[in-house]
Amino acid sequence: MLGEPIRVGRLTVRNRIVFPAHLTNAAEGNRPSAQHAAYYAARAAGGAGLIIVEEQALDRPYEKAVLGTDPAVVPGYRAITGAVHAHGAVVLAQIGHNGAQSSSLYSRTVVEAPGPIPDPMFRETPVALDHAGIARVVDGFATVARHCVAGGFDGVEIQGSQASLVRQFLSPLTNRRDDGYADGVRFLREVLTAVRAAIGDRVLGVRLQGDEGLDGGLTAADAARVAVRIADLVDVVNTAVGVATATLPLIEPPMGVPAGYAEPVPSAVRTALAGSGIPVIGVGRYTTPDQARRALEMGACDLVGVVRGQIADPSFATKALAGQRVRRCIGCNQECIAAVGLNRRLGCVVNPDAGRESAPVPAPRSRRRVLVVGGGPAGLAAAAEAAERGHDVHLVERSDRLGGQLALAAAAPERRELAHAVADLAHRCRDAGVRVWLRHVSRNGRDDDPFCSRAEHIIVATGAHPAPPSGTIDVTDVLSGAASPSGRVLVVDDLGGPAAPSVAELLAQRGARVRLVTSGMVAAEGLGPLLERERWRRRVAALGVELLTDRVLLDGGILHHPTGTLEPLDADAVVHAGPRVPAEIDLAGTRVGDVLAPRDAAAAIREGTDAARAI
Repeated sequence: MLGEPIRVGRLTVRNRIVFPAHLTNAAEGNRPSAQHAAYYAARAAGGAGLIIVEEQALDRPYEKAVLGTDPAVVPGYRAITGAVHAHGAVVLAQIGHNGAQSSSLYSRTVVEAPGPIPDPMFRETPVALDHAGIARVVDGFATVARHCVAGGFDGVEIQGSQASLVRQFLSPLTNRRDDGYADGVRFLREVLTAVRAAIGDRVLGVRLQGDEGLDGGLTAADAARVAVRIADLVDVVNTAVGVATATLPLIEPPMGVPAGYAEPVPSAVRTALAGSGIPVIGVGRYTTPDQARRALEMGACDLVGVVRGQIADPSFATKALAGQRVRRCIGCNQECIAAVGLNRRLGCVVNPDAGRESAPVPAPRSRRRVLVVGGGPAGLAAAAEAAERGHDVHLVERSDRLGGQLALAAAAPERRELAHAVADLAHRCRDAGVRVWLRHVSRNGRDDDPFCSRAEHIIVATGAHPAPPSGTIDVTDVLSGAASPSGRVLVVDDLGGPAAPSVAELLAQRGARVRLVTSGMVAAEGLGPLLERERWRRRVAALGVELLTDRVLLDGGILHHPTGTLEPLDADAVVHAGPRVPAEIDLAGTRVGDVLAPRDAAAAIREGTDAARAI
């Protein structure tokens, strides 16, 4: 069923796999860029049936928004649609206005919304739209739609979910008007009517908010009710959960959240639209073909939206339909959601080409004998890439397993999916013919080392090692099982990432009485951009973990910054998460990953890949 064509408006979509709209931060001067065209073309070439290009904005809600009201966007639109159509996919453009979920810092004008209710994230009091303002906004939707038609899009999707003025009109939490627009469907119908007039018989879709995740907010039943009331105007209905502020983790949930968590929304909408011929798109963290296939077979939706799965593997659709293994999204949110939230261009930990599809890749050179030293993510990525480019590759690893620090981190609670990245890299190495040698250490100048003496090119990926303060246990020793502290355990976070929070939770699960200490003003601050912090806070609160902020570990105790008080350790064991030190190794070659400079898995995989391409 995943590969069956489906009718959407006047068009036939070749399969049921959708690449829904999401931010990329690839705009240049608030116009589409060559990166946009290359990015969407890669997913079309990878077999996606329907691609929905990111929001074309009426307002300027963030710095790198594409401003669809500007006629200068049309050439960029044509580049995108031409590139996608060349690979046989249908392509729509999403049109949106962010309303109160916006900032005047970028637009240099007031923020507008149904009423003067500040958004909890942007905290800016908007101006209530009067009837003339509403008419202006409706005309703005039509203007963007005309530009999309001129740009060759097969149709458009109106953004009525997440960060959306349409949602704000529909939601009782943000629409407290007492005029004719108290019924937010009126505004949506006016938008759809104007856009339909602008695009003719091209596909017209809408993305409806299903569950805001807030008391008194929109629910799946509301999405179904709205869908019925606009069924005469649209060709396809897309769905979503969460709002891009208070319940953002519902929109892009991190690892640990099961696939299909949002299925009640498309299921309710599909039931309400039964017999209408309007297909429904479902989303919900589908990262494998089996998960997507299951959603269709259960009748939850007619098409399946796969965003991060196709960021991780642009050929997700082709592989899914051929029964091949895909490169799995691990739900880390590090280079996609967090990067965009920090105003960087979208990327991907497991796919180093995501976000740089427009950059040329060097052509393979003559076959060489390559030695990769180190079997962590950097070494595995280098070995796989080099072998796939035709080189004779040997990988040596001093331990008895592959994966390095990434495999170790997968032992922490709610982080098991990190192991998928290791497994997928190992599969690539095996399929490409990499010869892997475990329990081996390579050094220059050793006559008895057949690897170094015969290698024409060496890539060093030996990683880094911890350097914990005296008298403390490193977090890696807890994860590996080398240390099992119990009783009163103090976990000191000098990194700010997932390591200390994960180990604190793990030890509390084992029965320890845990206190987490950080010098930051917020505990587990590094989990915030990854959208993991909310769920982690609930879990550790249930386990009784005490969170201590504004504190630094000293020899004589714990220093409380605001007061200068030196508090006693009061612990049976101290576990430390801190900066690592590059491994010392007597080996010449191209250094990548942590042995060059300790950072993260994204840098390791990217550098390993680039080093292989430079051979």
